[in-house]
Amino acid sequence: MNTDHIIHNSDTQRMECQHCGFQQAVKMPAPIDAILGTFDAFTEAHKGCKRPPSEAVMSDYIKGFDAGYGYVLNEIEQYIDLYPHDVFAVKELLAHLKMEGKPE
Repeated sequence: MNTDHIIHNSDTQRMECQHCGFQQAVKMPAPIDAILGTFDAFTEAHKGCKRPPSEAVMSDYIKGFDAGYGYVLNEIEQYIDLYPHDVFAVKELLAHLKMEGKPE
């Protein structure tokens, strides 16, 4: 079984499981047998830890772009209602963004 996710951080003097995030201090100085025993016990306890699933996959991230586009269109439509004297330029921009009249 792969245990590459179990490390010793020499800066903090802690063993760390990079999958579950658990950390355990290593008391120093200590006899080498005690240190190795501590390492072995920690490794045994965490060798089966699984990496948590990522919070979002790329396809979910891409879906968010549509919401941003809809937000922009909504803001422009509100602008048209608030400033009717500038409707011509904004309506052209809105038509362009909606791609109205685009070639098939």
